[in-house]
Amino acid sequence: MPVRKITGEQLPAVRGKLIRFFKLHGDKRITSRALAWFESLPPDELKKPENLILIYVEEKRLLGCLAVADYGIKESFIAIHQEARQLGIAKLLVEYTLDNTEKLYARVALDNIPSMKTCFAVGMVGFSCITGPTGKPTVWMGAGNWRKEDVDP
Repeated sequence: MPVRKITGEQLPAVRGKLIRFFKLHGDKRITSRALAWFESLPPDELKKPENLILIYVEEKRLLGCLAVADYGIKESFIAIHQEARQLGIAKLLVEYTLDNTEKLYARVALDNIPSMKTCFAVGMVGFSCITGPTGKPTVWMGAGNWRKEDVDP
């Protein structure tokens, strides 16, 4: 299977490549705060079920990456290689996440149509409208055993 989970032991060796991938293929939608979290993520944090990094590799070529912190409450972001979009890789990565965690949250800017489509395609539910970290109208999305109180006490 081309989806692989990055372990804490692997993170130091691949972190730089993944940051470059996010910057190159994230369509400038991944916030500097999210990248700063990723850059400073202690490898031991990946032992916790609420933190996850997945990659999609085909023929030794990185085509997608997803990162989640605190089930997505703190951070959740995804990037798909520009040449591999429309292949369902984003949906596959999110479905893998949902199959391996109890819940998932995402903040998606309303103008981010590809991410909205992916979230709805995997059954995520929009439950709150907020102003996102970049000032854009944003929807909190949840799946699995999500609770609005987790993000809006």
